[in-house]
Amino acid sequence: MRKTGLIIAAAALALTACDPGPAAAPPAAPATLTAPVTDVAQLVAGIRAGIAETPSATFAMTAVLGTTTSDVPGSLTLDGGRGSLTMVIQGSETRVIHGRTYTRMPQEIIPGKQWMGADPDSADPVSRAMAGGEALIQKLPDLGWALLVAERSGRIVSAEQTRLGTQPVNHYRLEIDGAKAPELFPEFAHRGADDKVDKPMTAKLPAELWLDAARRPVRFAVDLTTAAPKNTQGDPTVKATTDYRGWGKAVEIPVPPADQVADIAELMKKMGT
Repeated sequence: MRKTGLIIAAAALALTACDPGPAAAPPAAPATLTAPVTDVAQLVAGIRAGIAETPSATFAMTAVLGTTTSDVPGSLTLDGGRGSLTMVIQGSETRVIHGRTYTRMPQEIIPGKQWMGADPDSADPVSRAMAGGEALIQKLPDLGWALLVAERSGRIVSAEQTRLGTQPVNHYRLEIDGAKAPELFPEFAHRGADDKVDKPMTAKLPAELWLDAARRPVRFAVDLTTAAPKNTQGDPTVKATTDYRGWGKAVEIPVPPADQVADIAELMKKMGT
């Protein structure tokens, strides 16, 4: 099986957000919006500064992948980089913690092991190869990834002050030029018979950001359809809208106990793959 196929298969499993329990109230956001910026570097820097004050939130994502629409709840923490993420798809749990992915197995395939782990830095070459890509659905609500995309390949098309529901927001429309950062879109690269990339993704993609008065994302929407190849049903739709709330509320995304984690290479051997 090709690595990309295994990554997509792993993406069919995902996560339940942990209940952090009671916590101190987060700092209140400023009462009024500042004027929208016109430079994408300034936009990204402002968002990172806003998040740094309250670096955790819950989210609710609606993802459309081909003919399937999924509602995906989760939570995230950010520490200046990609941080950690937990999300739930169809009742299954996945945690992405500083590059290592833990997926709760739907049944006890390996006795005593409740989780499958994939580590891109593993000493085992099979495990390292299997963990070399990240499922797209795990990236879509990840603000760390979104900010890297905007910073490396984005430009501001327009900006306005408006409302999202009752909340005043700065609304930005962006254009993402995949040719400027193809490494962020490996799933849309064309691969030859040897599974090596012979043509990276170069499409231009629309995205939108809605920011509160503290410059924290309230909503992020991205449409990757232009870059996506047609699937077997002929529908290449790939897009997601994610709403963020509870900035500053405590979020716990713990690493599963080591004795309950099966390495992905061990799991593949058990399944006879």
